[in-house]
Amino acid sequence: MIAPIAHAGDWIVNSLYVAPLLVAVGVLGWQSMKDRRAIKRGEEPAGRRPPTQPEPPPPAGG
Repeated sequence: MIAPIAHAGDWIVNSLYVAPLLVAVGVLGWQSMKDRRAIKRGEEPAGRRPPTQPEPPPPAGG
């Protein structure tokens, strides 16, 4: 007996539900890979640097 295979339209509709998940996993994997490479090079991973301090305003009246 041959196993039934879903209609192509079913595959397309179901892939629309899975696509955002695959994109999110891909982005997280890419960032993780970049962080590991930065650590190997002795650099600080992106996004983990302390924020820069804004310059103080000039003194008033001067």
